[in-house]
Amino acid sequence: MNKTKILFDLIWFVNSKKEFTAQEVANEFNISVRTAHRYITDLSDMGIPIYSKQGRNGGYKVLDNQVYPPILFSKDEIFAILFSFNYLGNYNSIPFNLSISSVKGKIYSLLPKDALEEFKELDNTLQVNEFRFRHDTPFLKDIITAAINKNIITIQYNSSKKNTSKKIVPLGVYAYGGKWYSPALDVELMEYRLYRIDRIMDFENSMDTFENTMTLKEWFYNYPINNPVKLYAKLNKLAYLECKDTYFLQNDLRYIDDNYYALEKTIDLSEIPFYTKIFLRFGTNAEVIEPLVLVDNLKKEIESMYNLYNMNI
Repeated sequence: MNKTKILFDLIWFVNSKKEFTAQEVANEFNISVRTAHRYITDLSDMGIPIYSKQGRNGGYKVLDNQVYPPILFSKDEIFAILFSFNYLGNYNSIPFNLSISSVKGKIYSLLPKDALEEFKELDNTLQVNEFRFRHDTPFLKDIITAAINKNIITIQYNSSKKNTSKKIVPLGVYAYGGKWYSPALDVELMEYRLYRIDRIMDFENSMDTFENTMTLKEWFYNYPINNPVKLYAKLNKLAYLECKDTYFLQNDLRYIDDNYYALEKTIDLSEIPFYTKIFLRFGTNAEVIEPLVLVDNLKKEIESMYNLYNMNI
């Protein structure tokens, strides 16, 4: 086995072991102990944070670090990574203090010249959005860390009505429509709620844990409904196409005839204000049949808008 291959495999070996001796390396790679010491020094020179332990047994230890062994990617995989960066680049805040330009530079530095030119053209030929989403989320990384550790946190939340203090356990985060969201368990109400992370004004981690929560994936596919109401609406083709492009509506559509479709869905009573905004956006392209509380909400909003503009006539 040549030295390059041994060094590459040795990176994985020391990262998985964390603590090891030169003798263990020698046995693993069928080399002498002296050569093992030399190869370990080579890894340290490459930037792997290894230090030697003093004492009778000696040996080596790998420090906790943010530098990981190299990974081999195919051309299509690198394209996929750069495509993802194009999307994330539209957000003011992204997790883990990621510097997209720095990561791109590292990827470019490893590519042969012909492939480098092709990949650089990706920025000119593939764009996700032409604008930057202006929603600052200073506590994004804190929410992710709390979700990983299942920590109970206290947040100051700026809702549409007032600022409130909430004690929650985040399930995770996801991005949608230019904003970051976090489903979480309200530990005082013992109900799951959805929070926009850019509306979190303050954050405090108690470091206490709450294990008995659903996962983010379970929340997506088994969204908890505490006060169920049936939503039924008739849609024309324009509203149908908008619903089809909306992830939480696309599976609830039904064909009626060539001109009309139906939207049938069970929603929570607390979501009525949210769906009021959606159907106001559809205008005359959709007609809500039930629930009556949603119909009444729409009437009130339409009447308020009429009165607002009628005052100037």
